[in-house]
Amino acid sequence: MRRTALLTALLALTAPAAAHDIWLDPAGNGVQVLYGHPHEPELPSAGKLMSLTAYEPSGAVPLAAKLETGPRPALRAAHQGDALFAAAYDNGYWVRLPDGTYRNASKRMLPQADKSLWSVKFAKAVQGPDAPWQTVVGQPLEIVPLEAPAAASGRIRVRVLFEGRPLGGASVVATDGATFRSEADQARARTDAEGVAVVPLRGAGPQVLGVAHRVTPSQTPTLADADSYGATLAFTVTDPKTN
Repeated sequence: MRRTALLTALLALTAPAAAHDIWLDPAGNGVQVLYGHPHEPELPSAGKLMSLTAYEPSGAVPLAAKLETGPRPALRAAHQGDALFAAAYDNGYWVRLPDGTYRNASKRMLPQADKSLWSVKFAKAVQGPDAPWQTVVGQPLEIVPLEAPAAASGRIRVRVLFEGRPLGGASVVATDGATFRSEADQARARTDAEGVAVVPLRGAGPQVLGVAHRVTPSQTPTLADADSYGATLAFTVTDPKTN
């Protein structure tokens, strides 16, 4: 069953580790923007997608994502060739009211709210052997691989940056982008003082790493109490047995 926007707000305000993410899936001749939980994706809002860029070996190319209708609607952009894709998604302001209900609004509009935040999400995905996977694209919260993702064996070293600086003490979670795993069963690693984590991987195939970071007070204190950042990195580990 699809989650509702109300549950999105609930998770974002009360359980950062379980909050919705965006992640990118390079498939076919393009890249798809996914939202929700890996095992339970939802259709993202095209209006909240602030940017989508393909970093090719020769430079950066802005992409235009379009909503594809049909039996399985999707937000997708066309692209040919290897690239590091990057996206930014503004999920807006959310508040919890005293009666326990949640609204997609700021506390300026609903000053009686007892909790409020601004939610913004970033995503990257590596596609193809010639993708410039090591590029730091400058997202406010960003996962940067420190070794070629496709060749990772059992684990991968990454650095987490917040506003361009290493973020220590952040928990990086690894999934396959499709399978549900309980909080206790998730593979994760914490970053050191240099923002580096060695994240365990469960095997070859699709991988999605995720990290969250919350800042209090918000940069817009009249609108929210806190700013909630999320970032993902998607890639595929090549199984050496099939090479």
